[in-house]
Amino acid sequence: MRLSEVQIRWFRLRRSGLVEPFASPEIAAQALAGVQAQILTASMLALWNRTAAGAGTEQEVAARLFETRTLVRLWGQRHTLHLYDMADWPVVNAAHANRRTWWERDAEKDPLVEIAAFRRGVASAAALLRERGTLSRKELRASGIPLPERLLSPWGGVFAELVRRGEACHARWDGGEARYAHREHWMPVMPWSLPTARDANLELARRFFRCYGPASVGDLAYWRGAAIGDARHWAAELGAELIEVEAETPSGSRKLLALAGDQAALSEMPPEREAWPVRMLGRFDPLLLAHRVKDWVVPADAYDRVWRPAGHIEGIVLESGRAVATWRYERIGAGQLSIRVFPFRPPLPLRVSKEVRQQAKRVAQFFGLRLAGVRFERSAAARP
Repeated sequence: MRLSEVQIRWFRLRRSGLVEPFASPEIAAQALAGVQAQILTASMLALWNRTAAGAGTEQEVAARLFETRTLVRLWGQRHTLHLYDMADWPVVNAAHANRRTWWERDAEKDPLVEIAAFRRGVASAAALLRERGTLSRKELRASGIPLPERLLSPWGGVFAELVRRGEACHARWDGGEARYAHREHWMPVMPWSLPTARDANLELARRFFRCYGPASVGDLAYWRGAAIGDARHWAAELGAELIEVEAETPSGSRKLLALAGDQAALSEMPPEREAWPVRMLGRFDPLLLAHRVKDWVVPADAYDRVWRPAGHIEGIVLESGRAVATWRYERIGAGQLSIRVFPFRPPLPLRVSKEVRQQAKRVAQFFGLRLAGVRFERSAAARP
């Protein structure tokens, strides 16, 4: 197959729920195989953006995570926090269980840490978590379990190990401190039947190509945070499920992989430019994290406007499937939200700016706030 750049953008937008929305945040999370959730609000906004009728408000999405618990927050691909459909917890766990966390690898390299003692400490923490149901780092530190201080790090530590082992997930924050819940306490009725690591990794690869294809093996490795050899192995294992396509990209023609079953959808001719949806995607949106080469969605000369210092990724405004601006929000006054838009080439077309103003109202409603205003800047990008 030969595919134009426009066909590829249209396919990726449709498959990621940005043209026809998904029926629920859970279905969206499942289709995207997780949404990065280092910043929890950003992940909930990403699911809201892809769900029919806007999926309610921030509080209603949070209720699915902490009350009905149909979503779950775990360390997943790229060793970063993600929101997943609760039913996918066994798949995510099986896919990552054989990949040791940084904390265990670091302990093995430290001559002052006996690895057997480290593992005993993790086992003791797991037992305490099972006994209490939920646990914070402060409570774990006060328990007297002998663990090096760095294993109580807010970036993971012992709790990242417990998540990798399928024993823990993130619970609701308590007084500004993260809490973790034992799986048997958090979801006691969920059967814990793990697929094989092979089947789990192939399922995640399958979902990647279904949502973000056509893509390269290098893209798959980048998205998973995996070795290129592993990604090649998964692609080879998928075998006849994948086909090779000739894809036009902003940087030239490339051979990419797609699911064989997606040929009809890939062949669709996109609508005229004016019929494409204008979308306001939040920070760390999944569309910005799936491909190593990102010029299909963000012009190369605007990379430093989107990917900022210290790993920050700005929210973007999409027009015809390409970023034309970044945007930020700020809570001001009593129950108000202010939004600033930073066009790459001001001013934005009237059609785009009008749609941004309409979507900004819905973004404010998501946060349960009133929109105070939208300001279109003519100066440099937002400062970090």
